Amino acid sequence: MDYYDPEVRAQLALYVHAMSSLCMKGQMAFSLAKNMQAVFENKRRLQSALELWEIENSDLLKAELQWLFETGVRKEFEDCQMLLSGLSDTERSGYLQSLPPGEAHTGKLHVAAYYLTRLPVKGIAAFDYSWCVYLCCAGYRRGYLSEEDQWRIVAMCVRHVRIAYASWKDYIIGFAAGADFHQASSSLDHAKRYKDFFVKLLTAQESPLGQVNLR
Repeated sequence: MDYYDPEVRAQLALYVHAMSSLCMKGQMAFSLAKNMQAVFENKRRLQSALELWEIENSDLLKAELQWLFETGVRKEFEDCQMLLSGLSDTERSGYLQSLPPGEAHTGKLHVAAYYLTRLPVKGIAAFDYSWCVYLCCAGYRRGYLSEEDQWRIVAMCVRHVRIAYASWKDYIIGFAAGADFHQASSSLDHAKRYKDFFVKLLTAQESPLGQVNLR
């Protein structure tokens, strides 16, 4: 993909808006999602996103982007699912009940168990790729990353996402699972709280997801 080509960059920008939109939170999530250009012009909001991932400078940003792209939250999720898939239903239930309540690892194992047979093949990679793209573009606008590096990273993420997911619906399922796993939310708080938001992203005419296809 020639990300130096202005037409290619214009197409990549549509993917940036679509993928980053899932990272929006709060009661105004969809209002933000349908106007991602304004989000990327809001320095305070971009700074908050970077601070959420404890990114304070260029070196930390580059390390975080590399981790999200190459390893991400998905590695720990896959490890949890591998452990659980080797158990029978009875063994799995007993194992989960034996775990100490209130600990992050316990919450993550419960999320991994719930999604054991409910995810697309590439699992929660959508969570890693969405945050990688959002933080990449936020970092560029805060002066932590060159424009060339921004488009290079975006192009790599988009290429992997288009191979990994057949539809935005599958992508959202993977993202929601990843968000709950990252938050160690055994009660699936993120998926429940943002269910209506995700539906709007899939169905609303002004949704950025409707501006570009994965396949």
